[in-house]
Amino acid sequence: MQTQNRERAPHAHKYAIHFDILPEISYLNQKLVLLIADFLPTFHDFPQDVQISEKWVDEGLDFCRIGFSVCAESPDAIKTFGNWFQAIFREQPITTALEHLVACALDEPNDAEVILTDWTRLAN
Repeated sequence: MQTQNRERAPHAHKYAIHFDILPEISYLNQKLVLLIADFLPTFHDFPQDVQISEKWVDEGLDFCRIGFSVCAESPDAIKTFGNWFQAIFREQPITTALEHLVACALDEPNDAEVILTDWTRLAN
């Protein structure tokens, strides 16, 4: 189905949300942090003409990064999403909620500090 969506939606960009985890990750429930990409459409002012697909998690000793693709039929919809994406994580309540979600995905959430440090468009 993801391939069909990309065929119908010729415009696609990849994005990532990066969290530093200090001192380090003991165990990370990747299924739980992937929910972040699923939650984005529920946030206020999410652009209606885009679809999120191809979600993944990159995990290191002291970070996790949630990646996903955004597809749309028009370049304007992708541009609107890019603007929204750059702005939404500047809102402290959203940042705090996502940091808590990542912390809950850790085996030892009370022993770690989770900080949303970057959100960016990735090179395709």
